[in-house]
Amino acid sequence: MKFTKDIFKKFNREKQGKKLIELITRIDAGWQNEPLRIELLAEFQDYLAYMNYKLNEDITRSSKREFLALAVPIEQEFGKNKKDDEFVILKKDEHSPKKVNIPLCLILDDLRSAFNVGSIFRSAECFGVSQIYLCGYTPTPDNSKVQKTAMGTDEFVNWSAHSSVGQVIKELKKDGFTIYALETTTHSVDISKTEFKKKCVLILGNEALGISKETLKLADEIIQIPLSGWKNSLNVGVCTAICCYEISRQWK
Repeated sequence: MKFTKDIFKKFNREKQGKKLIELITRIDAGWQNEPLRIELLAEFQDYLAYMNYKLNEDITRSSKREFLALAVPIEQEFGKNKKDDEFVILKKDEHSPKKVNIPLCLILDDLRSAFNVGSIFRSAECFGVSQIYLCGYTPTPDNSKVQKTAMGTDEFVNWSAHSSVGQVIKELKKDGFTIYALETTTHSVDISKTEFKKKCVLILGNEALGISKETLKLADEIIQIPLSGWKNSLNVGVCTAICCYEISRQWK
């Protein structure tokens, strides 16, 4: 429903902002439909004029990049920050039938954040990780928040849930896997100086507490990402992506 100037100007600024955000979402979702896009952009342009935004030109023929340059500051002004799963993807991803998984497995031990787990699934799918073991209270892809952040990649990565991380490590060692634990300790080795074995497992621990001492004792080697910042730690999802890249880079 399009509002007249008189009606729109009676809204308080918060409600006006809400209407702008709703319209931005509709424009974003319907971008490929040119007639609809032009109609919505014209409505958007009118509302901006009613709110005394200064526009240098007609925005009804703007490109997607030009529209976003205008829309994103408005989203930020009115407190709407998009999450990964809310973005409209203009080019669909393609799952290559030629893709080959690498002999790398991940163990997520007592991770709390569904967002982090979903992010790790995305990295795992991109780098061809063979298996993810979700241990302890780590949320699984049955969790809707994991699904949102994973953005469908959980369908292409093998995973299983386990109560005991120790038992998982024991079984993997029997199968000839070398176990690496990502943790900052006095004995940790720089990942760039680590020669990763062709069958290996990477353990990632709790966001706040790290990997337990008991689990560290089960690892064949403890590794770390060299950092130079004041905050001597990275998000576990970011750490996973960096390690997966370094391992796959070495093997290639």
